[in-house]
Formats: sequence, structure tokens, C-alpha cells
Amino acid sequence: MQLNIHILTHPIIRKLAYEITYKNSYEEPVHTDSEKILGMLIFYEISRNWVKIDNLYIKKVDIFKEDYVSNQLDKYLIITNIIECHNILTDINKILPKTYLRHIDLYSTNNQVKYYTKQQEYKIIIFEKFLKNYNIIETINYLQRKDKINLNNIKIVCITCDDNFLKYLAQKYPTLNVYTTKII
Repeated sequence: MQLNIHILTHPIIRKLAYEITYKNSYEEPVHTDSEKILGMLIFYEISRNWVKIDNLYIKKVDIFKEDYVSNQLDKYLIITNIIECHNILTDINKILPKTYLRHIDLYSTNNQVKYYTKQQEYKIIIFEKFLKNYNIIETINYLQRKDKINLNNIKIVCITCDDNFLKYLAQKYPTLNVYTTKII
């Protein structure tokens, strides 16, 4: 399997992911704050290589002012089931500037991925809490076939993912990057 799988091992991420996974399996309510914090930490980890910050120095008459600005050309598109993942994605704009969310229901059998913007301009993140559904392959197929998206601009992010799904994904798209906290 040549798939680029990145296991997020930060202790806080692992603790929060365990709580959300455990509480989801036992039908206990999950605190919204835990999901927000987990979302912020996960997106921080996966965006390290994408987000570029430039130092800006402004010389005034007697002083220098230093500022940090992100690359204004970078845009991010997060494809997710907003209904299930809205708590996790609440504060993502604080981490990734110019982030756009698109809703997709991976469990729907007649799911059409239609967007009104040019996908080539975006770095794409496909996010799912618990990745075990093979319909995500159709989304990737669509992005690559119709919009000519480079697979280097796509990252798949989940809290947990199924081992069999990863094997199947590795056969179809061996160069994709998958970020998860646990493989089950």
C-alpha cells in the first residue's frame, strides 16, 4: 500500500478523538467545545505544509513595524457533510483563511457533486468524521475527471477510518494523502 497515511499522534488530538469516538459509539452526548478544539487542532496539523505566512516589514520614519500575512492567493475548499461535522468545522476560518465549505452526503446513493466555482483554484480537503463509506471514491473521481484536479491538492481527513477502505483507496489513488487519528 503506497497511500500516504498520516496518523495524528499529538496527545491532545488523540484524547479528544477518543472521547468523540467512544461517545459516538455509546450514544452519549459530545461536548461542542471538544469537537471545536479537535477540529482546530486537526486542521492545524494538516495545513502546516499548505499555509505560507510571509513577514512584512514596514519602515516608518523612526520605527519598523512587523506584520505577518498569509498568502492571499491560497483558497481552501472543504467538502464534508456539514450537518454531521458542523461542530468540528465551526472555527476553521481562524486557521485557514479563505475557506469555503461544500456540503456532500457520502451516504446518499444518488449523490451528485456539483459546484459553481473552478475547483482548480482551491486546495481541497475532504473531511468525514468516521470514514468507512466507499462513495468518497466517486467524489474523488468527479474532481479528477471533470475538474482536472491534481491529486496533490486533495487531502482526505477523518477522525477514524476503516482499514479495508484504505486498502481500496490505495489501489485506486496511491498518491493521495490521508490524515487520521486512528485506523480501525
